[in-house]
Amino acid sequence: MNTYIASQNNSQQFTVNKKQVSKNKTLKTSVLYNKIESSVNSSLILHKDSSSLSFKSIDFDIIKNAYLNDKLIIKNNIKKLSATEIVLSITVAKKQEKKQDIICTATFGYALQKAS
Repeated sequence: MNTYIASQNNSQQFTVNKKQVSKNKTLKTSVLYNKIESSVNSSLILHKDSSSLSFKSIDFDIIKNAYLNDKLIIKNNIKKLSATEIVLSITVAKKQEKKQDIICTATFGYALQKAS
């Protein structure tokens, strides 16, 4: 089996706005998920066999809330890349100068389907 770890990183930033929060001014889960999914999709487009990918699994863990006007960074990298699958590791953190304040982690898995 040809498995190797790739270190390609991809990151996106956004600021939480009024349309993205609930009444208590916390970021809506659906908005966070959509932002993560968009980041993952942009990483997968870079893969030469992206048209032969099929969704396999997801692990989505919200650690703490993000609030109105928080600046967030979504970072994802390829955790595993083999002839049969791609696994992406995603971290969402508040943008801060000194430390990383992680609000969410996720793992997306995709199966590579062989062309017939």
